Amino acid sequence: MFFSILKYFFLGYSGYYLYKNFIKSPSNIYSTVAEKVLYFFNYKIDNSNLDELNSKMIIVGSHTSIYDFFIGLLYYYAFLNKKYTTYVFMKKDFEKICTPILSLIDKKFKIISVDGAKNNLIEKTCNLLKTEDNYVIFIAPEGTRKCTEKLRTGYWYICKNLDIHVAYMGIDFNDKSIYLDKPRKVAEDWNKEMEWFISECKKYIPLYPERCFWIRDYYDFDGPQQQSKS
Repeated sequence: MFFSILKYFFLGYSGYYLYKNFIKSPSNIYSTVAEKVLYFFNYKIDNSNLDELNSKMIIVGSHTSIYDFFIGLLYYYAFLNKKYTTYVFMKKDFEKICTPILSLIDKKFKIISVDGAKNNLIEKTCNLLKTEDNYVIFIAPEGTRKCTEKLRTGYWYICKNLDIHVAYMGIDFNDKSIYLDKPRKVAEDWNKEMEWFISECKKYIPLYPERCFWIRDYYDFDGPQQQSKS
């Protein structure tokens, strides 16, 4: 009798726990699954600056492959989804693939569509977010997965216009590590800001170093040379 009661109590409490922590709060499912996936693929994650993040901010990083997007997405769901709505700039072709899927599982994931003409994209983004709070925007200033030495100034203008901070997310495919830097104010001068981005970019080995203009000169084609993160 005692064990029967204990069994039903355990089943009942388990059902309540699942409802309260997962079914009622699907973000808990996203967080748990995303974190498990990252650790399953042996990614080392440095979250030492996580508590210093602002209520609204931009996260930037290098972009040489579509895997950068998916790893960033997993990181967002593992550690940021409960607190932030996220906005991602996405080209229309890729947006058509992602929108139906994401609209089914997460209303907090927002796509800002990018077309060839731009159509005052930065101004529209600032107008969209000027009254919002608790959001993070993921932006790749290179604007392409191909090798380019020209950085786009969009995140810099958005930060200045909305008075928000920026942080660099480094994804190192050589030692399989993810590091989110401390948030900071952007420099007043774009050239200084560009120097900051490039210096951060050089600390991490992307999946395709030959596509990263600032890394490729340091790349040994017999194997990646690990850069110092200090």
